[in-house]
Amino acid sequence: MKKGRLKRNILVIFWGIATFLVSLYFKISPKNLNNFTEIMSASLSFSAIVTAIFFASFSLIPSSGSNKLVSMMEDLGTDIKIMDRLLIATVLSFVSSLLSFIALFFDKEDTSSISIYLISGWLATTVMMFVSSFLVLRVLIKLVETYNNFKNIT
Repeated sequence: MKKGRLKRNILVIFWGIATFLVSLYFKISPKNLNNFTEIMSASLSFSAIVTAIFFASFSLIPSSGSNKLVSMMEDLGTDIKIMDRLLIATVLSFVSSLLSFIALFFDKEDTSSISIYLISGWLATTVMMFVSSFLVLRVLIKLVETYNNFKNIT
């Protein structure tokens, strides 16, 4: 699973680093975000829900070995790659929710350097989570399309 992980996630890493650097450049702090508390609260809720959904789907893939779709994934060797992508997306959504929770302890008028780094980290992990989630969905859609095409041929 570790083999090729960096190459598979280069797009996620690129967007995370770019977001972090841009938000540091513009010195985005809680004071710059309108409705800071509501944004962090919504981000915490959304990231927690995404974490739960990804954990559930991560546990379903290995347990449904009798399913033809899962058997096809195993034959193609994509089951491990999808599980790896799910794991990365799950970790990113968990980190995003953790950073959102920590950010709720900051005052909405705070402009300290630690709050700027925290908001930059939160933005970076949230963007990485969205990109990673999009890639997971894209792979799953392609897999289902391939399965439907294969099913229609036979």
